[in-house]
Amino acid sequence: MVFKSHIRPVWPAVVVSWILMCCLPYAALAADMGNCLLCHKYPGLSRIDKEGGMRLLYVNEEIFNKSVHAKVKCEGCHTDIKKIPHDPAKKVDCLTECHILEPSTEQKFSHKDVKTYLDQSVHSTIDKDGKEKKFPEDMPTCKDCHDNPLYRPLAFVKKVRAGVAEESLGRCRVCHKKEEFIFRFYNHITTRLHKSRSPLNIAQSCGRCHDDQELVARHNLSTRAMYSYGETFHGKAANLLDERVPDCLDCHVVKGKSVHQMYSNDDVRSSTHPTNRGQICNTVDCHPQASPKLGSYNVHAEFSLKQSPAEYYFTVFFIILTGGTLLPLMGIMFLDMLRRLFPNATITGRKK
Repeated sequence: MVFKSHIRPVWPAVVVSWILMCCLPYAALAADMGNCLLCHKYPGLSRIDKEGGMRLLYVNEEIFNKSVHAKVKCEGCHTDIKKIPHDPAKKVDCLTECHILEPSTEQKFSHKDVKTYLDQSVHSTIDKDGKEKKFPEDMPTCKDCHDNPLYRPLAFVKKVRAGVAEESLGRCRVCHKKEEFIFRFYNHITTRLHKSRSPLNIAQSCGRCHDDQELVARHNLSTRAMYSYGETFHGKAANLLDERVPDCLDCHVVKGKSVHQMYSNDDVRSSTHPTNRGQICNTVDCHPQASPKLGSYNVHAEFSLKQSPAEYYFTVFFIILTGGTLLPLMGIMFLDMLRRLFPNATITGRKK
C-alpha cells in the first residue's frame, strides 16, 4: 500500500508519455538511447525497498550530462535491464565492461584494473595469503568513495564563464566540428588536470569511516585521525576551502600512483612507511627544500601518553602553566572588582 501511494501521483504522467511515444518520433522524446528518461525524468518517481527505506528513482538529466559519466549509456551500467517497463534493477557492478572504447588500446573500458589495485591495498577484503580479513563489511566499496562527480574545469580559467576559456575552445574548433564533442572533451581533459574534489571534501569522505569509533576500534586504528588532521595548519586551511593544501591522499598515496594503491604503514610500498616518509613533504609542489626530517612529524598525534608521550607531557605542562598563571590573576581581578563596586563594604563580625 505504501508503494502504491508513493507512485500514484506519477503514473498519470507516465501513461501520457507512453501514449505520446506511440504517436511521436523516438528522438523527440528523450536524448538517452534507451529512453529511460521517459519515466525517470519525473522528480516524484520513488519506491519503498524491502528494508522499508525510500529509494528516489529520479534522474536529473541536466546535472547528469555535466558529470563524468555523461557519455555512458544507462544500459552500460544497468546491464540487466532489457525491456521497458523493466523488473527491479539489480545492484550495479562497477567492474562491468563499458561500451566506451579506451582510445590508447581501442578496447572496451573497464574498472577491473582498479579492483587489482584494491585487492593489494590496505582497503582490501583479503589479506596477503588470500584469506578473508576480519570484518570485511567494514572495507569501502566503489560507491562508498565515489558518487557521480561533476566536471571541475580549471578554476584559474575565468574569461567568460568560470572554468571555460573561449581561446582554448577556438583551437578545438579548428579540427573538431561538433560542439557537443568539443565541450565534452574539453571538460574531460581539464577536470583531470587537477583533483576532482577539494581537500576538505576528500577529508570528509575519508572521515565517514575513520571517524566511526566502533569501526576504527575493530581494526585498531587511530580514533582521532580526522580530528588531528583538522588541528594542523593543513586541516585549518582546508576548512577555509583552500585547495592548495595537502589532503589525505597527498600523504597516503605514492606520487604518480593511483589513489587506489594505498598500503599499510608497515608495507615498504607505502608512502608512510618509515623509509619513505621523508619523501612526502619535500616534493616540488609542497616543501622542495625541506629536510627528510620534516616527514617524521606526527600529523595524527593524539593526546595519549602511550602513543605520543612528548606531545602529552608538552600539552600537560602548558595546561598547568596556563591554569597556574591565569586562575590566580583572575582571582585577584575579581577581588579588585568587588572592592571597586563596594568600596565601603566590611566583613561582618570583624573586630575593631
